[in-house]
Parts: sequence; structure tokens; C-alpha cells
Amino acid sequence: MNQVRDTDPDGGRGAPRLRRGPAEMAALKREMLERARKIYREEGVEALSMRRLAQELGISTMAIYSYFESKKALLDGLWIEIFEALTDELLDASKGQRGARKVLEAHVRCFLDFWERHPEQFRMIYMSLTQSGSLDEIGQAQQPVYYRLIGLVRERLAACAPEGVEPDEQRIRLLCDLLSVRQMGYLMMVIGLPRYPLLDRELLRELTVQGALRDVTDQYAAGATLSVAPSGRATG
Repeated sequence: MNQVRDTDPDGGRGAPRLRRGPAEMAALKREMLERARKIYREEGVEALSMRRLAQELGISTMAIYSYFESKKALLDGLWIEIFEALTDELLDASKGQRGARKVLEAHVRCFLDFWERHPEQFRMIYMSLTQSGSLDEIGQAQQPVYYRLIGLVRERLAACAPEGVEPDEQRIRLLCDLLSVRQMGYLMMVIGLPRYPLLDRELLRELTVQGALRDVTDQYAAGATLSVAPSGRATG
């Protein structure tokens, strides 16, 4: 095989490496993401740099740049990988479920379960600041996977509408927000505040799931116009 020598951005010479085939390139990219995730998780985003990652892997910095054009692209890669895995699990959760409400219930349970199984990834995405400091900017950089996930949530909420009812954009947006409040509120407590003395975590989780389902029922029963009653409950 031909050997090529990578050159670091600062002019330093890297070690020679063999020219890689597609499978080897894919494997190296996965290894880059795994090692980057480890650095991020253990030392924070400030410790993650292209040079540091190259040193960890024993390759040149230029080799990292051939896969990720910038640190932000590398961070986007981490987020995309996680959201793709989440979306795939949410799709699997719907298999074998009968009825829109059962599909939504399985969706919520799967969402909570995914992040409880991956607490470090949850903290990385929702509880750490990226260099841009903006979740919106990260979302725009990874539009395909981001909108795939959002589209799945919207689809499942819309499917819960009563027969003959076509939910409008305002209704779907509100339902998405309510679902996020329920899910993220629970996850922030159990993952973000692990030392908080919860009375009964399993009960809290079940109430979160049932509350999310009840929100959907209540909002579709509220009618076409959204408003908030004096009690604080949204009504038509």
C-alpha cells in the first residue's frame, strides 16, 4: 500500500500512515467520536481540541481535520450520533403498538429510558455549553437528524387527535412544548440533580408518562382556540 504523511496545521509533521479504505475510514471516524465523547464527558468541552484528540489517537492533527473541518463540526458529530440513536429507538418503540395513544405512551417511556441509560450524553447535550453557547445554532448545523426527530414527535402527537379533528400548527406546537416540559423536567431532576431526595423515582416517572398523555387528551378536548383558564389549565 502507499503511505501518506499527514501535516499538522502548525507545520509539524505527523507520523506516516497507510492509506485507508472506506471501512477503515468509517471505523476511525467512530473511534474519533468515541474518544472525543470521553474527553468531553470527563474534562469538559474546553479540554476537547483537535490537537488533543490527535494525540489521544496517535495520529496527526491534519488527519482529524480531514474528517471534521472544525471543533464545532466535531461537536455536531457527537450530537448527531446521539440523536440518530435516540430516533432509531423511538421508531422501534412503536412497533407492535396498537393505537396512536399506545404509540405515544411507548414513545415517552422510550425517551425517558434512553436518557436514563445515557446520563453522560444527556449532560453533554442539555447541561453543558458549547463554544457557540446556543442550542439553536447546533440544531441548525444538524438539520436532517434534528428535524427527523422533531417530525416524529409531531407525527405522534397529531395522530392522537380525535377522529375528524385536524390539529392546526398552534395546537401541535403547544403539545410539543408541553411534552418537552414533562420529559425534560423529570430528566433534569433525576440526572441533573442526582442527590435530590426523591420520594419515589419510579412513581415520579410513571406520573410523568401519564401526565404527558393527559396533556394531549386535555388539549384536544379544549377546542380550536387556546387560552388559559383562571385555574391555570389551558382551555378552548
